[in-house]
Amino acid sequence: MRKTGWKAQRKALTRWWRSQFLLLLARMWRPLLYRTTFIAITGSVGKTTCKECLAAILAAHFPTAKTLFNQNERDGVPLTILRVRPWHRYAVVEVATDWPGLVRRSARLLRPDISIVLAVAGTHSQAFATLDDTAAEKAQLLAAQSPDAIAILNADDPRVHGMAAHCRPKVKTFGHSAGSDLWADAVRSQWPGRLALQVHAGPETVFVNTRLVGEHWVNSVLGALLAALSCGVPLHLAARELERVEPFMGRMQPVALPSGATMLRDEGNGSLDTMAPALRVLQQADTARRVLVFSNLSDSRESSRNRARQMGRTAAQTAGLAVFIGEHGHHAVKEAVAQGMKPECARSFADLEAAALYLKSELRAGDLVLLKGRSSDHLSRIFFAQFGAIGCWKPKCTRRHMCDLCEELRPQFDLRRIGKNG
Repeated sequence: MRKTGWKAQRKALTRWWRSQFLLLLARMWRPLLYRTTFIAITGSVGKTTCKECLAAILAAHFPTAKTLFNQNERDGVPLTILRVRPWHRYAVVEVATDWPGLVRRSARLLRPDISIVLAVAGTHSQAFATLDDTAAEKAQLLAAQSPDAIAILNADDPRVHGMAAHCRPKVKTFGHSAGSDLWADAVRSQWPGRLALQVHAGPETVFVNTRLVGEHWVNSVLGALLAALSCGVPLHLAARELERVEPFMGRMQPVALPSGATMLRDEGNGSLDTMAPALRVLQQADTARRVLVFSNLSDSRESSRNRARQMGRTAAQTAGLAVFIGEHGHHAVKEAVAQGMKPECARSFADLEAAALYLKSELRAGDLVLLKGRSSDHLSRIFFAQFGAIGCWKPKCTRRHMCDLCEELRPQFDLRRIGKNG
């Protein structure tokens, strides 16, 4: 035990020193990038999709750097700064937080010329007791900006919009109200359709067709469009580039399975606030059969048992087949059946491999499958197992990145042939 504890302490100390070294290098490198316009994006949900949309728009017109994948945590921001080169006209950076003060540290490091705040929600509930605490943390991004910078705020979120009262930079807003600098109406997204909306900026109106799945991406789209406008990209050109942006890995990402079913991969973010929008897509979808595959949620103050029961009730109202994974899955099954779901349509599995085998034999053409759970559960392996054998079924994994990027996945098939969205 002592040896194990010592090794853990040594690893933690090594990570700390690495983090401090990256921070020092980034502090030295950032002042040399005075010709690059830094755009920082924060918010409880939607950061990665907003970043991908904005970076795609800007990259079509200017040399642009961006956060790789969703490396937005403690070391992610310094790493992104170190990847930026003097010839990059723009750098689009995600800023997240795991503990109070992290946004402030990242903001001081970035000193963003443009900041985007998307939403305040219940993510990281263990670090922030209330939504007001979360809002105060996100607002630190604006505090690091100069008066001639730009802050882009979501007018539909009262906590985000309220940040304008204490904001030094120039404020621009987006939302669903005509009083915003950029606003949207005529929003629609019903599977198999994708998100489409009408966008207004002053007298100009543009209809935007995206590849995104679900209406909950409207904030990400509007934030990206308003930032692009602030960088001088005409609205119609920005809208055209958005049409080419595919859903991000594990963020309501539709992929066709060998069985003929389509899986909506949403296992990249298991926050409670992402559950309702994902379920809404499944419930409203025009499809032969709706299938829910669920493990657990993060950022919920309910016990795992109560969460499972709630998901059982929800599944009975949403899906024709429900698969629950984990030690409390049987509670979900019991509740789903009590709410009217047929017993053979509610299944519980203790481990991922058994669930993957069942789905491989059960799924058929016309099914729409929502894969949803905590990122720490690594449900991606269920998805990959639909295409062939994989090399990792470990019950617990401490890695924070997606299985798509992990060398331990060891698939016995070509990953490139499953890369295209459905």
